[in-house]
Formats: sequence, C-alpha cells, structure tokens
Amino acid sequence: MKKVSFDFDDTLSFSSVQEYAKYLIDQNIEVHIVTSRYEDPSKYPFPCNHNDLFEVSKKLGIPNEHIHFTDFVSKDCFFLHFKDFIWHLDDNYSELFLINENTNTKGIWSLDGNYKYNCNKLLGLNTE
Repeated sequence: MKKVSFDFDDTLSFSSVQEYAKYLIDQNIEVHIVTSRYEDPSKYPFPCNHNDLFEVSKKLGIPNEHIHFTDFVSKDCFFLHFKDFIWHLDDNYSELFLINENTNTKGIWSLDGNYKYNCNKLLGLNTE
C-alpha cells in the first residue's frame, strides 16, 4: 500500500487539505500525520492538548498508530528511519528542504497552489 504523510498545523488543520486527505484514503492510500508537536502536551510552557488533531484524525479515519509526534526534532530524521513514505505535505519550507535534501521522501509545500497535482502525480493518480 502506498503511504503519504501530512503535517497537521497549518496543513491538515485546513478543511480543504482534509478533503484531499479523505480523497486519498478513499483511493486506498495510507495516510499518516507527522507533526513537530510534543507527544506529551505537558512539555509545553502553556496549557495545551491535542484535541484538534485527534478530532480531525478521527473524522478522516486516520488511526492513532498513524499519528507521529517528532517532539520538535526535524522531520527528516523521522523519514530517514521510516523510508517507505512517497511524500510529506507541509507548510514549513525549512522542514521540506531538509526532507528533500536528506531522505527519499518527497517534501511538498502545502502553500503551493499545485500541491494536489504534484502529490497525485507522484502517486500515479489522475492529475486533471
């Protein structure tokens, strides 16, 4: 099964990106969330929880084991260890640069108006 991943904050947190993730799930693509957030919300210096993230993942049908917290370690480290992801969609250009520079996973910028086209092309899906 083909695997892809989405950043959460300012990427999968947007309804338009959620619709795209749901489309991919319906196409039998395995969707993951890879977020820089701390897994343990008590590590933040302010009150925090992951309710927003888990609400979206539940709505889309993304299982909890497909949610990965990097604890603010660069995401390229995650993709160096987990090499079977085709692409990762993110709004953070620095993260994408490191992913593209250091891993075989293709980092795609979520703020590019052509991101769906680029993602679908890598998956071999309809690009029209």
